[in-house]
Amino acid sequence: MEPLVEQLTQEFCERMRAQAGTPVAIQKEFSLLTCAIICHLTFGDKEDTLVHTFHDCVQDLMRTWEHWSIQMLDIIPFLRFFPNPGLWRLKRALENRDHIVEKQLRQHKESMVAGQWRDMTDYMLQRVGRLRAEEGCGQLLEGHVHMSVVDLFIGGTETTATTLSWAVAFLLHHPEIQQRLQEELDRELGPGASGSRIPYRDPTRLPLLSATVAEVLRLRPVVPLALPHCTTRPSSISGYDIPEGMVVIPNLQGAHLDETVWERPQEFRPDRFLVPGASPRVLAFGCGARVCLGEPLARLELLVVLAQLLRAFTLMPAAGTLPSLRPRARCGVNLSMQPFQVQLQSRGAGVLGRGQHP
Repeated sequence: MEPLVEQLTQEFCERMRAQAGTPVAIQKEFSLLTCAIICHLTFGDKEDTLVHTFHDCVQDLMRTWEHWSIQMLDIIPFLRFFPNPGLWRLKRALENRDHIVEKQLRQHKESMVAGQWRDMTDYMLQRVGRLRAEEGCGQLLEGHVHMSVVDLFIGGTETTATTLSWAVAFLLHHPEIQQRLQEELDRELGPGASGSRIPYRDPTRLPLLSATVAEVLRLRPVVPLALPHCTTRPSSISGYDIPEGMVVIPNLQGAHLDETVWERPQEFRPDRFLVPGASPRVLAFGCGARVCLGEPLARLELLVVLAQLLRAFTLMPAAGTLPSLRPRARCGVNLSMQPFQVQLQSRGAGVLGRGQHP
């Protein structure tokens, strides 16, 4: 995945260079980038038409899910039996989502060659119907493939794009951290936005960048309330008894802001992670057997995109206005932020193309 993410991020930076000096709605650009990455991994295709189709579908689903008329159904379930225009819109959005996915699966089945895998969809479809008794699993069905594709797009696009947007917002508020990051990148990888690979597998080479990603995830976790879990047997945590069958929803953001664990937890201080063993683990992706399966890809994207972006540009507040660091005051799955724009100022060395020297 690393070469693909780096290639698409490089293309993203080239598009941003064309907008350098003008206000950019960076949240939408990040959203299109993460959608392109998932499109390429899942369908071997990053054509603009397909990317925009899935992007619009995900945006429509997110808006519909987060509307109060849908959120209230989780609190008062029997209201789903009453007329609800929001629920009707959600059903139409789900039908549109399934139609788009089914079209891609049909095209893959018609064109794939046995034993050859162009992408994840090819690989999964060629495993459909095979018994996996040796792994203690049942058959993989086409419905599983369908919902796996849905999970990749719903769970792997907007979450990462939102975290990248929070990172830019914090760096706009802390230009001194941004400058230190650029110095670290120039020192370790050389000046310019091209050339050296981002050392994803060796984060110790870019300690401040890794610490900055950790601090953004701590203050603005991808999903502030983890997905619901259910106890399979009676248990207890810190003296609290939890019976079997109880639904448990961990408050990840609450854990990240606990003053008994973190020093000055409300402050953006990446340096807290630069002292070995000084800070506990960030739980933005959960932990244990049910840790988020998308964590490796999300961390790769966060590291590569921020590194490429900061090597090519200096982030400046548009019209001198800093973005708000307060999350949007509405219910939703993601801890989303208020819309903002950023001005990208090309760095002197960053304008050079691959293989060129000043």
